[in-house]
Amino acid sequence: MVLRIDRLSYGGRGVGRVDGYVVFVPLTAPGDLVRVRITRAKRSFAEAELVEVLEPGPDRVPPPCPHFGPCGGCTWQHLGYGAQLRAKEQIVLESLERLGGLHNLPLRPILPAPAPYHYRNKMEFAFHPETVLGLHPRGRFDRVLEIERCLLPSPVVSEILQTVRSFVREHGIPCYDNRTRTGRLRHLLVREGRRTGEILVGIVTAPGEFPERKALARVLAARFPQLRGVVWVRSGSLSDAVRVDALEVVWGRDFLEEELGGFRFRVRPETFFQTNTEAAERLVEIALELLDLRGEEIVVDLYCGVGTFTLPLAARTRTTYGIEMVPEAVEAAHENARRAGISNVEFLVGDVRLVLPELVRRIGPPDALVLDPPRAGAGGRVMRKIGRVEARRILYVSCNPTTLASDLRELLPFGYRIRAVQPVDLFPQTYHVETVVLLEREGSRSRV
Repeated sequence: MVLRIDRLSYGGRGVGRVDGYVVFVPLTAPGDLVRVRITRAKRSFAEAELVEVLEPGPDRVPPPCPHFGPCGGCTWQHLGYGAQLRAKEQIVLESLERLGGLHNLPLRPILPAPAPYHYRNKMEFAFHPETVLGLHPRGRFDRVLEIERCLLPSPVVSEILQTVRSFVREHGIPCYDNRTRTGRLRHLLVREGRRTGEILVGIVTAPGEFPERKALARVLAARFPQLRGVVWVRSGSLSDAVRVDALEVVWGRDFLEEELGGFRFRVRPETFFQTNTEAAERLVEIALELLDLRGEEIVVDLYCGVGTFTLPLAARTRTTYGIEMVPEAVEAAHENARRAGISNVEFLVGDVRLVLPELVRRIGPPDALVLDPPRAGAGGRVMRKIGRVEARRILYVSCNPTTLASDLRELLPFGYRIRAVQPVDLFPQTYHVETVVLLEREGSRSRV
């Protein structure tokens, strides 16, 4: 089948049509004339694989990474960066309009990332009995593609990858197989402080022994002076996701330090922290600009994590509260606030759905609510509870425009209107996009 690609969808695939019938094709660009092979057909759309680019579109560029295509780490290296930004801006608009029923939106131009490559501060590589160590191929979590270098993190991360792979081969350590549930090594986790230069390495294994761990740590410490710690994580998870069942410090310490927005954070293996430090600083700046804080407000930060937004908010408010479900993250947030000398902040552990109403009964309606939920969104029940709080302003930071659309739709019946929609690119070479939305409740008054 031959078709012309006219746009890009959320998920990264190109969209073409044959007599009005929609066909999704990965690794294509707008304007491409392509030959495809249908792999799955439904009544309203089909999925296809790319066979040949007959005529490249104006936005197609040669991908700089030799692993691009089979590797699942990137989806858009074949697109010029300007085209990526235009596609993400359009995806945000279409998601809010089509899925959220939101129109006449105050959409701002998307803000580009400071750097299109070498921006990630966290990488997870997978072990496999056949290829030892690398990244999963596109759509295949039971296989691993051996790669020499990745262009998303800094070059030192690829050097660590190669060092660990050589060590594993030299010592004949068995790698884990997801299909048979056999083998020992599961993942290599590398975290890097982009502002501090500090590096933390985690070796994730199946339950059992790992007698070579100290020898591996010595090799890494000798070669990489910026290394601050090597940790051994045991995970019995049946899925491919890293779950920390037990953690042992093999060498150094179990955290690195990173700076973001003038604050210093301790980041551990399991800590959620924005993966693009430089772009995340811009995200915080946008949040503060949109909220326009005067210093006397009371603000509640939902899904606060280790305090990435909470601490900058607290520095500009009378009191800020952070709510987080993960106790270890709250412990880290307390520590980060203490080290920053911030005392007008209180962190609470628990589910937002339960903790937020209790907090509001104690303090009354806050001036502003900030939420940065996981990719799955906050969900209808949480959003309705947020709406009943009657905060003057709500700032929603989203990493998924589709769940953002449905969550925002829940707030409008509570008298909120969207005042600004700001897309921000934190993840170049992928279809992921952050969006900051400011909502204001009509008729509400500020304490200030």
